[in-house]
Amino acid sequence: MEESTLAAQGIAFIQELTETVSTLEKASLVITLPSSVIEHYDERAEKLFQQLQKISGRIEKIYTPVRENDIVKVIRRRLLHSINEKSAKDVITGFIEYAEKESILPPGVESSEYMKRFAESYPFMPEVVEALYHRWGSFPSFQRTRGVLRLLSLVIHSLQDSNKPYISLADFDLNNHELRQELLKHIDSEYNSIIGADITDKDSGARKVDNSLGSAYKGLNLGTRSATAILCIPSQEELNLEPPQER
Repeated sequence: MEESTLAAQGIAFIQELTETVSTLEKASLVITLPSSVIEHYDERAEKLFQQLQKISGRIEKIYTPVRENDIVKVIRRRLLHSINEKSAKDVITGFIEYAEKESILPPGVESSEYMKRFAESYPFMPEVVEALYHRWGSFPSFQRTRGVLRLLSLVIHSLQDSNKPYISLADFDLNNHELRQELLKHIDSEYNSIIGADITDKDSGARKVDNSLGSAYKGLNLGTRSATAILCIPSQEELNLEPPQER
């Protein structure tokens, strides 16, 4: 036993435990394993994790704590104290009517289906949760449920003094240092200067678009909002590419 370690003894214990439990008629063994590779820490820990997976895999039944359809419920429960359902319904109905009139609903999506999704995700538009959970969730460093909760908590905090009827991807305040860094840590710090040059600086490309659209659109910040929304929905190609060079 002199060459043994606590980790090795732990693995041996788990193996004996799983074998014992499998022989019992009214017993269950619950093992919680991390789904993110960043929680395995180092090469040795990764090896031990794989051993544990192999041992438990012989008799396992896998249950995911938060499934895709549950994420909106988790968000509302964890981040929002309460929601005025009547006001929410009025806001959503008004948006659907406007979206139908302007033909801006997602292609192939019926208004009734979109209204249901919006009601579930309110005050966030459905695209906000989908972009964070599916797109940003594709980054190895992004822990889907916790990552979504952390980002949206920062978004809510940054908008607490606003009177926005709902929150879209365009409402992510990239001038907010903490929110911006939370996004950047999953891609690359080189994007910091790119965000400044394209979106947040006084002479950024998005600001130039804002100022070029004429008095009828003054104050709407359409260039800045569009660029912000685009940044918050990384394409599949961007998820697989190296970060761009600074400009």
